Amino acid sequence: MFFRLAVITLALGGLAAVGVSAQESGVSDARFARLARGTNLPFWFWYAPETPEEIEARYSDADFTLIRAMGFTYARVPVDMGFLLDESRPDLLNRQRLALFDSGLDRLLAHGLAVMVDLHSTSLEDSNNSNYSASLEDPAFVDTFVQFWRSFAAHLSARDPEWVFLELMNEPVFYDSPELWPPIQARTLAAVRESAPEHTIILTGARWSNVDTFIELTPTDDTNIIYNFHFYEPHPFTHQGADWSDDSVMPLRNVPYPADPQAVQALVDSAESETVRETLRAYGEEYWDAAKIAERIQLAADWGARHNVRLICNEFGVFSPYAPPDDRAQWIEDVRTNLERHGIGWAVWEFDGSFGVVARAESDEAVVDAAVARALGLTLP
Repeated sequence: MFFRLAVITLALGGLAAVGVSAQESGVSDARFARLARGTNLPFWFWYAPETPEEIEARYSDADFTLIRAMGFTYARVPVDMGFLLDESRPDLLNRQRLALFDSGLDRLLAHGLAVMVDLHSTSLEDSNNSNYSASLEDPAFVDTFVQFWRSFAAHLSARDPEWVFLELMNEPVFYDSPELWPPIQARTLAAVRESAPEHTIILTGARWSNVDTFIELTPTDDTNIIYNFHFYEPHPFTHQGADWSDDSVMPLRNVPYPADPQAVQALVDSAESETVRETLRAYGEEYWDAAKIAERIQLAADWGARHNVRLICNEFGVFSPYAPPDDRAQWIEDVRTNLERHGIGWAVWEFDGSFGVVARAESDEAVVDAAVARALGLTLP
């Protein structure tokens, strides 16, 4: 217990000093402080391994010990709704897979980590182009979604609300009709609140939780809420070379940060298509640096202050294979320090993998990227 209290006290220094009070938001300082510094744990219950044994082995206890030792306070756990959905059951929950999920939660909590349960996709089979909310564009599916969350929240309500947080939907898209998402979110919130009256719920905006759509949200009357946005700006830098990006970003390599027209000129000159050249020119002319990042995050911070609500940013990061390592670390530090300046809790994408804080050695041991860890203000093991 002393260890947990010490962690909360340290985290409060970064979050409670800025922003709204517990009385205004309905989320206590101690509870909010558990979301000070997080990491995402994908490819566990989202894009899950094929067998129960592989799921159980996806993350080791040594991984969780390392996560805590580095100074992370929580883990965001992405879940595919399709992984847990069983439409043949009245409660829509697959009991065998739910047991696997419960085991993972138990292990994280036992390591002193708070857990954000993130409904990351409605169905991987129905998603395309990273539209993980595509199923919700079918009104008939919304009923299933709401009922699923009612049952899932009832199950999770047995967990300590001080340590377990419920995120209704990761990056809802509704690109052509973003106004369709808030009513679905409100309806789902009502169902979840019936089943889990004490738990803090995470809400967000459409179009992949980007800042511009986020600040158009109207907060709910429910005060036990934290509002969440994602930050991957600018995409030509953060997603350079990613094979799921669009045709103007996928071919990019060694794009620098910070950037100005001179910094990208050599890349413009060597680009093989006019589309890529235009993307690089625009990126340079936008002068992305720490000040530009500060301006963008300020928009979210101002919205939170205006509405007296707590904020988190539970995804940000840079695809590592083609980004200059030092520039990647600088961007991560600039985002992280700006979030903390406003008392905004955060979670980096991701623990391991192509955006990872660690890489996997041949032995599967997690090897910390020291530059990224320092950029995140973490403790090196």
